[in-house]
Amino acid sequence: MQNEETTSDERLMAMLSHLSILFGGIILPIILWATQKDKSRFVRYHALQAIFFHIAYVAILVIVIVALVLVFMIFGIGLGAMTSKGSHHSDGGAFPAIMVILMVVFYGGLFISIFGAMAYEIYLAVKSYQGSYIKIPIIGKIIYKKVYGEL
Repeated sequence: MQNEETTSDERLMAMLSHLSILFGGIILPIILWATQKDKSRFVRYHALQAIFFHIAYVAILVIVIVALVLVFMIFGIGLGAMTSKGSHHSDGGAFPAIMVILMVVFYGGLFISIFGAMAYEIYLAVKSYQGSYIKIPIIGKIIYKKVYGEL
């Protein structure tokens, strides 16, 4: 990793890039990257990591949510068809109970995902304020190589 000295302002801007997941969204790291890309490689590195973390997280979250909604719809339609064909006296309580369980799993996973991402970004913010060049898996190595030209 680099041994260059970073100022407290640079560390603060790097920290704010990561904390933008809590406020400001992707706009804050884009602004910090645009204004600091030629002034500080440290800020540029952390701002780019924050930008690409936002993009990757939202893309993965959308794909997973769409996939789960489709699975729930197919499962719900299939289960609804099974209960209506089986007999004249279908168990009306089974279908809603299964859907309640699926919804609890869905929203529980969503809750864990959102707060997990926030916790990870807070961790990255703290490490960047300490002057660390911590790398987000996959994204971090690519960005580090682009900013510093080495691994």
